[in-house]
Amino acid sequence: MKFTPLFNRQNPGLLGAMLSSLVLGAVAFPIASIAQDTPSEPNELQAQAQPMPLPQSVQMPVAYVLPGNAPVAVEIINRTNTSITYEAIGETRDRTLVGGEEAMLMDLQIPLTVTFERPDGGLIQARPEIIAPGEIRIYLDEAKNLDSDISNMRIEPNGNMYLY
Repeated sequence: MKFTPLFNRQNPGLLGAMLSSLVLGAVAFPIASIAQDTPSEPNELQAQAQPMPLPQSVQMPVAYVLPGNAPVAVEIINRTNTSITYEAIGETRDRTLVGGEEAMLMDLQIPLTVTFERPDGGLIQARPEIIAPGEIRIYLDEAKNLDSDISNMRIEPNGNMYLY
């Protein structure tokens, strides 16, 4: 078998091409492996995956509804100058209540969550009033700051009502 040298004076480009690719490969591979081994820091998505504390573990109830199997009625009064979308979770679909109007939700079962949202993204302040056993009135006004923004009313099985 005859041995032919690959690298000689007549073919200097081949040697240069091979050496430059080796140098580039030696530089690129360690950097790539370092980047892959870098531990990831907690990102926003991971932070959102953490469960929120239940309202009863961080605040006192704002009202008390007589618990039991009897249904409750919720009257919603929109005292803002804009529409508000509301929903009794598991009981109704999204509904819109025009500014200055009111709506009555009947025969709702406890536990109950009612959500409120302004389509313009504005803040809502909710103030509950127990008007009779099993009857709740919620006044919705424009909130002046983020601390008073309320988007949910929750009635627990024991009758405790929370706004958050």
